[in-house]
Amino acid sequence: MRRSSGRRTPLRSRPRAGLAGGVPAALAAAVLAAALAGCGIRSTDGPINAGEPAKRPAPGTATTAPVAQHQIYLIREGRPQPVPRGDAVDIQVPVPGATRITAPGDPLRMSLIDRLLRELAKGPSTAEAAQGWTTAVPAGGVGLAEPQPGDPADLVRLDVDNVAALNPLALGQIVCTLQRAAKTEGLPLAGRTGPARAEQCAAYQKAPAAAPSTAKGTG
Repeated sequence: MRRSSGRRTPLRSRPRAGLAGGVPAALAAAVLAAALAGCGIRSTDGPINAGEPAKRPAPGTATTAPVAQHQIYLIREGRPQPVPRGDAVDIQVPVPGATRITAPGDPLRMSLIDRLLRELAKGPSTAEAAQGWTTAVPAGGVGLAEPQPGDPADLVRLDVDNVAALNPLALGQIVCTLQRAAKTEGLPLAGRTGPARAEQCAAYQKAPAAAPSTAKGTG
């Protein structure tokens, strides 16, 4: 028999089971999913759709809001129709029962009405005339007349002897322009003297325009 020499053959080291030592992929994925869940982050099975990338406006693109405009009425296709003008005009409606003397803000209101009447007197621009726009307002326009004692604050007196004597198309231009700026359903008009007439723009929207038969005196 041979005696042992006293030397032992060293055992080969085997890889220990651990995260860095060859853990199966399934186990590593499970550990990672558990870690994410503990942090409140949900794992996903595929790529995340983050939506469309943010778009910037092209250089030189305007981003300002449209400017509000007022409108006056000119004649086209035999009836008054609106055309845009400059900045917005808002005619305040007086308190019912108020008179011109007591109505607050009346000077401003009348100045805006005068402005619109002056714009009507100018008629269509060269470009608008080329497109077929015309006006029936007489040359020089129709101005405002002084109020009479006791006139309601919403009454508009025109510098004419009789409102009914105006060309129906011209009267329709005035009524529609002022009514639109005041945002009302009607407009009381009168000449230098005499009672008011209850006017409505809708009565002048039929072609060809004619003096409305429904106009009645209000005073």
